[in-house]
Amino acid sequence: MPSKIFVVEDDKKDIEFLQTTLAKKQYEVIHAPDGKTAFTMLEKTQPDIIILDLLLPDMDGFEICKRLRSEERFLSIPILFFTSSMNMDNKLLGLQLGASDFLNKGCDERELLLRLRNLLRYKKQYDEMVRLSVIDSLTHVYNRRYFQHRLMDEFERGRRYDREFCCMIIAVDNFKNVNDTHGHPVGDDVLKNVAAILRRNTRATDVLCRYVGDEFGLLLPETNFPGAFVTAERVRSIVEKTNFSKTDNPVKVTLSFGVSSLIEGGPLGMDELVAQADVALYRAKRGGRNQISFYGRK
Repeated sequence: MPSKIFVVEDDKKDIEFLQTTLAKKQYEVIHAPDGKTAFTMLEKTQPDIIILDLLLPDMDGFEICKRLRSEERFLSIPILFFTSSMNMDNKLLGLQLGASDFLNKGCDERELLLRLRNLLRYKKQYDEMVRLSVIDSLTHVYNRRYFQHRLMDEFERGRRYDREFCCMIIAVDNFKNVNDTHGHPVGDDVLKNVAAILRRNTRATDVLCRYVGDEFGLLLPETNFPGAFVTAERVRSIVEKTNFSKTDNPVKVTLSFGVSSLIEGGPLGMDELVAQADVALYRAKRGGRNQISFYGRK
């Protein structure tokens, strides 16, 4: 898969130079002509590198850099300032705000490609270190620590831009019976396979984690209760029909879902949002398990 380069630039000549040069290495180029457009587009894409002009029609590159570095999901993305207004004061301010590198307009294309290659190599190494620290070793989905970071990010974004998203806590019903009846290795296989089913049936933008023990957490950005129901019901139905045994002795499990919403539940904070999902999950279990419960709805 080609690396994704996000370019924030308003000068047509410079855009043509960047697109032509980056095409030689099969980079995927995404272009925004100003800061407002850039932030709108970044809501739906996660680039590998951001190339940022300093002088833009609506806001300067320093302000964009500052805002990007204030959000957790952009922290590891290298930012390359590409500008004709490069002096020591600008470099120092850019570094202070979190810029990764600087390049003057009119540079040799070989220098541009070399700097991008180095930044991509750094990002790959950094992402691998982060991955090892935030991935659950059994199920290979995110762990609770990463879930909390992303929950904070999505909650703040939802509040700032009035964007709805749902939080889901999912429990494997009567999981202790699986361990007691079939043994812990089988129980581990059940958790790994449930995680795989969840991952295959959620979007790339959704955040799936092993929340604790036999429970999973799922964040669904840009999703309301009806949209969350479609996802939950699809997973619930698949898991209910699946035989998790590798032998002739069948192993069947079901899932219970508790769902809360930033908009519909009106929580005051992200901890309350999770607590509401837990309340809904408890109601699903009390109601007979293998079902989906929404906080604030009967």
